[in-house]
Amino acid sequence: MVLNAPEGVSITSPQAVRMASGSASVGIISQQNTDISALKRFTVAAGEAVSMLARKAGMKLFAAKGKVEIQAQDDALEAIAKKDVTVTSTEGRIEITAAKDIVLKNLDGSFIQITGKNIILGCEGNVLWKCANAQKMGTANYTSSVPEFPGGYSEYFVAHDEKTGQLAPNTRYRITTSKGDVFSGITDSDGNTAEIFTALSDKIKVELG
Repeated sequence: MVLNAPEGVSITSPQAVRMASGSASVGIISQQNTDISALKRFTVAAGEAVSMLARKAGMKLFAAKGKVEIQAQDDALEAIAKKDVTVTSTEGRIEITAAKDIVLKNLDGSFIQITGKNIILGCEGNVLWKCANAQKMGTANYTSSVPEFPGGYSEYFVAHDEKTGQLAPNTRYRITTSKGDVFSGITDSDGNTAEIFTALSDKIKVELG
């Protein structure tokens, strides 16, 4: 089915509006702006990867309230910039913790390495101390802990006809979590739903039709 209107198309409903593709893709394309707004939560989940690219005007991520968390739960985390990188805390402190080493270095080879119970300073030039006094005192340590990542949960479901027990391919489904998150779509040719992901173990409700 092809839907076309030279003056625009509007789809509205006082209830839910859903778009689903059982075995292919869903594409949203515009020559100008694409706006997505939600009065409560906006959730994006992908079984493989999520990518974002801004070609010209940069990218912004703001949280007016609440903290911002970024986690790489099973691999490395990289932040790279062609120019300056600035990290600022306007009212608190900046704490960097590593299970092994912390290394500060530049391309000329100078470095500060915090490893085990030692701190190593290295350079081919001078180490300059600009201070009123320098005191050598006894040993000390700072106790730190490394946060544990949540394991995360994922699952998909196989739909069956309630009366016959046969697989239910190409059937609409609706999965609702205890928090009210809704995942909907159409089962594939084998009756499988899409895989859903949650950070914690949760009770869910699955509806067909």
